[in-house]
Amino acid sequence: MEANIIYAIISILITASIFIIIKIVEFTKFRTLLGSGKATGVIFIIIAIAEVMYLAVTLKMLSPAIEVVTSLSAILLFFTFVYLNKLQNAISGMSIALGRRINVGSDIEFEGKHGKIIQIGLTKTMVELNDSRVMLIPNKKFDEEVSIISNSKIQKVST
Repeated sequence: MEANIIYAIISILITASIFIIIKIVEFTKFRTLLGSGKATGVIFIIIAIAEVMYLAVTLKMLSPAIEVVTSLSAILLFFTFVYLNKLQNAISGMSIALGRRINVGSDIEFEGKHGKIIQIGLTKTMVELNDSRVMLIPNKKFDEEVSIISNSKIQKVST
């Protein structure tokens, strides 16, 4: 345990030295570069997180927690890939809900079909076509292919 404490102290001293060196370089070389303070701030945060994780592992403070977090991260990564399409549509749905370009009642054109939006959901938007059929459009399509017809003007919705 005593050796671990010595390693921890050495690690803190090295990290502090790196912080000082980065600050000196920023003040001497990058003082005229816009955004350099933000960049070094991000570098400091990354180094600080790495240092805290190193100390926690070295001093065996988080061994059980690290195992749990690692397992949960693997599960989260798996579900992210499995549900990637739904996540993209959900994020697009939130963007639609927060934006002002697309609303219930908007006239749209999608794949050569014209209709009116009757409901906006989290992952799909319901459109009543001119022939009274209902079509469900995945929300991410509004960033790719859907044209909104508003006041006789056509706006192509894209990012």
